[in-house]
Amino acid sequence: MTTEMTRLKTQPSQNAMENTKPHPRIDIDLGPYKRWFMYIAKQVTKGAFQIDDRNRDLVNDLFLYFHFQKGRLDLRKGLWLEGPVGTGKSTLMQVFSQYLKSLQMGFRVYICSQVTTDYSLTGDLSRYLDNAGWSSSGPVPMCFDELGREPLPAKYYGTELNVMQHILHIRYSYWQIAGLRTFVTTNANGNDIERLYGDFIRDRRKEMFNIIPVTGDSRR
Repeated sequence: MTTEMTRLKTQPSQNAMENTKPHPRIDIDLGPYKRWFMYIAKQVTKGAFQIDDRNRDLVNDLFLYFHFQKGRLDLRKGLWLEGPVGTGKSTLMQVFSQYLKSLQMGFRVYICSQVTTDYSLTGDLSRYLDNAGWSSSGPVPMCFDELGREPLPAKYYGTELNVMQHILHIRYSYWQIAGLRTFVTTNANGNDIERLYGDFIRDRRKEMFNIIPVTGDSRR
């Protein structure tokens, strides 16, 4: 698998994750990439990951999306995975994060409750807005996991802030200006989002994201 990984990483058509305005790529043979994806998925989940009738279409859609291949998802938009607890949303994003990192195309996954904790301790959100501390290249694609489960509002020396509302608002501006994509997983529905973050975020999510329902029985 190491030899195959080295060959895949050197494919010029795959160096795309840092592009802020993605475009469909020339068709490529995805077979070797799918085999490598399954290898990484098994590593990340300690052998538990499987593709079945419940997730096959979703995994295929995400696979095409992250390789900038034309499919059912809008390549210009981010991803908003919503559904009940235990349906595999977070696992999918963790797997794709590690898979793409192995191809030098990755993104980081941040749990929203930890983001708000960081703000309460430091008052600084630059890591989640401009990638400060990780890279000098500026804003990059990121995933925010378990949106809606973080404490609201967060406080930093008495200053209150709806942290994820603020982050999504700023990253919406980045998406408008430069096409920067953001990925979200959440158990919250549209009404919950409006209650937690206001009608601005609820309305803009339809513009900024591919909204993907993830349903079915719990995988836990």
